[in-house]
Formats: sequence, structure tokens, C-alpha cells
Amino acid sequence: MKNKINKDSLKFKIAVFVVYLLIIAGITVALIPLAKMLMSENGMEKFRNVLKSYKFFSVFVFLFVQAVQVVVVLIPPVQIVGGMLFGSVFGSILSIAGLWLGSAVVFFGVKIAGKPLVEAIISKKDIKKFSFLEDTEKVSFVLFILYLIPGTPKDALTYLVPLTKIDAKTFLFGVLPARIPSIIISAFFGSSVSKGHYVLAVIFAVIIVALAVLGFIFREKAVLKMKEFINRKKIVKNKQNNQ
Repeated sequence: MKNKINKDSLKFKIAVFVVYLLIIAGITVALIPLAKMLMSENGMEKFRNVLKSYKFFSVFVFLFVQAVQVVVVLIPPVQIVGGMLFGSVFGSILSIAGLWLGSAVVFFGVKIAGKPLVEAIISKKDIKKFSFLEDTEKVSFVLFILYLIPGTPKDALTYLVPLTKIDAKTFLFGVLPARIPSIIISAFFGSSVSKGHYVLAVIFAVIIVALAVLGFIFREKAVLKMKEFINRKKIVKNKQNNQ
């Protein structure tokens, strides 16, 4: 009876894995033109005009695109467009909601399908780099810091998080808020540009560039420090267990 349950569970996981990959592949192919569009300023403007044409439904279209941006790592961030279209506050709220929705889909998808799904989507380099997260009790603190640092591969991390000991509630409500500051800054920048507040736009642009530069310089060191932090915690825990 137990073997039958295990076989049924394995079949279910394989089915979910295949379906998830097919959905991701389909969405990716369908959104390649959008991804290419968002790679340039002119493309961003075109995307903004497309959203405008949907009028009331533009809110749901943007929310969907923001959520898919987390699930399909190919798509660049669209928070700036959110600020341009919906203002700094509502644009931030929509981006955060889309981010939360997409992250939830990834989290539960990986929880069901397991590591093969991650290996099919995320590069071996990123999996190896963040493998130290899989076996630690302090993962929520470490993840919060990593999500807070500009330049870390946050969408890749989102696929790796379900492989750790963290639960959905802690991840969605305790770790993801670390992404809110960067979303708000991007939305305020987009809103400032669209309203012609160019002094504010320049200020936010300088902040974004400064954070990007700092992230580029220190992100590898930050990952190394987090790894050392976890290793120290493991050593202390092992000593306590051996006493």
C-alpha cells in the first residue's frame, strides 16, 4: 500500500513538473517579443502605450506581466512602467502585488515538483552558488539580506527558496518585503518622468544607478559573508549538540 502511495506521489510530481515546464515554455515563447521590447527605452514606451490602450484592463494586464516576470526569468523588471502608468503609490502597490503573486506560484510549483524543476530553469552556476541555503535554520534572515542587496539574482533565488527549510508564510511575508524599497524607488522614478518632474526623476535615477553600482561591487562579497555566517552557525550548533 505504501509503495503504491509513493508511486502515485511520484507520478503526480512528474505530471506537475511536465505541465509546469510546458506552461513556462509556452509563456516564454509567447512573451519573447515583449522581452525584446523591454530591453530598450523605445520598447518601454511602446509597452506603456500598449497598456494605455487597454484602459481599465491595463491594471490586470500589468499585474499579470509583473507576476509572469518572476515566473519567467527572461522578462526584465517593469516597475518603472508601473510608476509611469499608475503613479508612484498605485504603481508600487501593483508591482508588489504582481511580485508576490508570481513568487507564490514559483514557491508552490517548486514545492510540488521538487529540485528537477529548479535544475530545468535555473543555471547550474546559481544553484551551486546558493546551495549553502538548503541546510540552515537561519535561512529567512540570510534571504532577507540577499533580497535587499541590489544586483543579486532575485528571480533565480525565488526558485531556490522552496528547496530550503523556509515555509511559505515566512517567505511571502517575512522575506519578500525586502524587495519593496527597490520597487518603490523604480515606481517613483517612472512616475516622476511621466509627470515631467525631471529634478525628482534625476534624483531617483542617481539613487537607482548608485544602488546598482554598489550591488555590482559588493554582491559577491555579501553572498560570501552570508555563507560564512551560516557556516559559523552550523559549527556552533554542532558543538552544542556534541556537548
